[in-house]
Order: sequence, then C-alpha cells, then structure tokens
Amino acid sequence: SLIYIKKDRVKDYYSYFLITTGCSAGAVFADNLLLFITFWGILGITLYKLIPGGDEESSAAAKKTLILIGASDSIMLIGIALIWKMTGSLNISETGLLTDNPLAVTAFLCLLAGSFTKAGAFPFHTWVPDYAQGAPASSSALLPASLDKLLGIYFLARLTSGMFILNKWLTFILLLTGVITIISSVMMALIQHNFKRLLGYHAVSQVGYMILGLSLGSPLGIAAGLFHMVNHALYKSGLFLSAGAVEFRTGKNLIDDLGGLSKKMPVTFISALIFAMSISGVPPFNGF
Repeated sequence: SLIYIKKDRVKDYYSYFLITTGCSAGAVFADNLLLFITFWGILGITLYKLIPGGDEESSAAAKKTLILIGASDSIMLIGIALIWKMTGSLNISETGLLTDNPLAVTAFLCLLAGSFTKAGAFPFHTWVPDYAQGAPASSSALLPASLDKLLGIYFLARLTSGMFILNKWLTFILLLTGVITIISSVMMALIQHNFKRLLGYHAVSQVGYMILGLSLGSPLGIAAGLFHMVNHALYKSGLFLSAGAVEFRTGKNLIDDLGGLSKKMPVTFISALIFAMSISGVPPFNGF
C-alpha cells in the first residue's frame, strides 16, 4: 500500500483499512446476530470508501457495490427477525432450526443471500469484477480477494453446520449454486482483457468450490471448504498484488498490451508464477 496508494489516492485509506480489519474480527467473534449484522454492515461502507471514485468507471463500481451489499444486508435483517420470532433468541450458538417449515426456509435463504453477496457467489457476484477493476490493487487484495471471501464463507459455514439443519432440497440448491458459480465465472474469466477484472471473475469461481465443500455437510467437505477459503485468500491476494505491481510500473492493465516483463520485473514474475502454480493445483503448493 505504501507506494501504490500514492498513485490511486483514496481519502483516509489507512483509517478504512483498519476499520475493515477490526470489524471483520468483530463479525467473526460475535455470537449475537444483531452485533454480527452491525459489524457486517459497517464493512459494506468501508468497501465503498476504499474505491477512489475519481473517474466514472470506479464511481459506478463503488455505487454498484454499495447497492448490492446494502440490499443483501437488508434481506439479512428479515432473516434475523424470523429467527427471533421462531426461537426467541438471537444467539448463533443457540440456534439449531430444522428447515421443515416455510418460515425456517425463508430465514435460511435471507441469511444465505447475505453470505453469497459478501463472498461473491452466483447470482450476487457481479460487484466483484467491477470492484477488482475499479479499486486499487491493494484494496482488491484485502477485500474481494481475502477478507470478504473469508467472512462470507465463514458465515455460510455457521449457517450450514449449526444454525440450520438443511433438508435435501436446500442441500441440492447449494450444490447446484456452487457448480454454476465455478463454471460460469471461469467462462467469463476466459474472455476478459483487463487482468484485474479477470482475477475478479476467477475469485468468484473459487467461491464455488468452497460452497460445494460446505454444502456436502461431511466433516471432510467442511474442512476442505474452510481450508480452500484460507488457500484462496493467500494466493488470490498475491495475484492481485502482482497485478498491481505490473500496473504501477507499466501504467497498463490490459493483457493484450503486456508481455516480456520477466526480465524487467523478475521479483514480480517469480511471485506471480508461484501464485499461478498454486492456483493451478501444482504440487507442492497449497492449491494442490
């Protein structure tokens, strides 16, 4: 951030960076749903603030992000209200609802919408590529690539492994969403010319694997989903930072305009190669 942020000046960047980190920790440690949604909601504002908004493109990305995240947070409030009506409690650890009635299913779907939007899963994923393209790479490496994914998938893990006991249809819907997210986002990534946007679509695709693991519900599936969540945060952040280094040095962000940089930028080249091999599942890297 120290050098890169001087070029794409974001007002009060470090303040928002710290608030984001603190509220993320708050959301993870909160057991009360109202406290959780408070921290969760603040993250939507900091996400909006971490895009410079200097030109029309980044302003549109910032607005789209705020509208999508804000709408999903509002839907989550309905889910929390329904849980309160059914159980009389707002503690996550005390909630264990069977999804055998319309109210419980509605509450689950409302909270699932918030989880999917934050993680960037289909069909609430469209803000991620726009954000990745419009925001500084240091912001993208922190938020869509790592913290937002971690929080969205963490909350999905809480939903599926304790808060709700899913019926077969809901499990099927989750599995289907995971598969659609993986395939459709990779197809979209293949046709991108802007490398930050490409990484944004690929980040969405990776969420599909995490959803698949968690929706299986088996101990191995949940462990795999959570493990991939951490893996992805590591190598996708690295790829965003590598992309930011290339953009900073060359002033270009279209793949068609770039090539032959390995001699000019050997450190970035080696870093990007390691992250790319990891994301490709090459042993012995963590993606494998």
